[in-house]
Amino acid sequence: MFTPLLIAVLCLSPPTSAPLTNPAQVVNTDSDMEFASLRAALAGLPRQDQNPADWAAAASTLRLNSRAFTARFPADPRGLELEASLSMGLEDDDAVDKAFAQLLRLAPRKTTAGLAWTDYWMARDEVHAFEILESLVEQRPDALLYLDRLFRILAVENPQRLINRFRQLGAAGNDIDRCSHELDMLARVAGALAAAIGEQLRIAYPDNLGIALATARGYRHANKFGMARQLLDGLPSGHLVDPAHIYLWSDTYYADHHFERAHELLGTIDMDALAEDERPGLYRRLGFMIPTRQSAAETWPIEQQRRLDDARRNDNPIALLTINGREVVMELFEDDAPNTVAAFIAAADLGVYDGYAAGQVHPGFRVIFGDRHDNDGFSSWSLPTESYQQAPRPILAGSLVGYADSSPGSADTRFFILQFPAPHLNDRKTTFGRVITGLDVLREMTQGDVLDSVKILRRRDHEYDPNIFDPEMTPMKLSEYLSSPG
Repeated sequence: MFTPLLIAVLCLSPPTSAPLTNPAQVVNTDSDMEFASLRAALAGLPRQDQNPADWAAAASTLRLNSRAFTARFPADPRGLELEASLSMGLEDDDAVDKAFAQLLRLAPRKTTAGLAWTDYWMARDEVHAFEILESLVEQRPDALLYLDRLFRILAVENPQRLINRFRQLGAAGNDIDRCSHELDMLARVAGALAAAIGEQLRIAYPDNLGIALATARGYRHANKFGMARQLLDGLPSGHLVDPAHIYLWSDTYYADHHFERAHELLGTIDMDALAEDERPGLYRRLGFMIPTRQSAAETWPIEQQRRLDDARRNDNPIALLTINGREVVMELFEDDAPNTVAAFIAAADLGVYDGYAAGQVHPGFRVIFGDRHDNDGFSSWSLPTESYQQAPRPILAGSLVGYADSSPGSADTRFFILQFPAPHLNDRKTTFGRVITGLDVLREMTQGDVLDSVKILRRRDHEYDPNIFDPEMTPMKLSEYLSSPG
């Protein structure tokens, strides 16, 4: 049900794009004076949740008055906004459609009204909601909010409808530029689906740069960096000149630790020209990324040498994570973060991690395992942080990282694994392991996937008894905490 407060938020926009001023403002026009009385009546409505019958009667009267306002001032959308909002509260489906359709013909740039219309129908009739969104996209193909909402809903609720949409957009004689534009939008919302649709479109349009770029973006957002890289590498020389496209291309190398090539590509961008190109967001992002990728290229050989030294010693603990029945093998950096590794091994031995859904999946960034605050079985003890080791390992794709900040008791049994390098977290988090095999498993995870178990396949010949804090922040050994009464 739409409460009066929500209706007030939806309907009180001014007739122009100017912000609404204080309700006590002085009104100077006939429409302002008349709408001020409607607003006062709205504020005086009974509470819908406490007196639904009284509210409905009063709302119906107010709706009639809002229609009269529209009849007197047909160029002022405020009456239609009020009518549409009240009709939603009254659950008058026909009136909702009529009011919103008329409102958006009068004021097509009110995209928030179109989204409210769609939201109303999503709870009642999804098919009709899809039809409304698609009609709004046709009316306002430049309105990215409509496209984004349509794609986010259909990608989950009805992907076949999206496939059919692109079949129609990509049919011979249709606007292929619009098709590639929409595919690029879809790639940011549902990468795997966009990549699959894009590959079909590339059969019909093998030389279309827009389709190829949107397909590559789909692969990138689906964490299929190698496939995106292969596609972009195969484009004719000189096709990738736009800074945004070069940035995408660089990402596909950076993700898999080809840091020199990633930095080399960004180095071809003329930042002075970009500064004058009215794309400030891209300019700021690249201004951060170019030195970051240069630094990664410079430090990567050091990390490679450390990995070679680990391999020669061949005594680091090895853990096997089983996720939805698929295996991920990890090496634990005991010499770099001994207490965190000890805690991870002890928690694995206790079965702390077994059978729990991933806490959060951030596609293209990381997967967090466990949530201390959701009572999901993770232990109440916490750990001293080791985030300021003398020579911390860099945070790269596949890095196993403790979930903590710099405060004494913020580390615990939670951890996350990176799907993509995150050098901005270097020196701030404890890196205590890395994926040896199975990074693709991590990159294909979705929210709700289950960590079936964590088994330690190899460990050094000593007891793993980490230093911890109990719930009162008293330092002790884990064995002491587990053996204490209660």
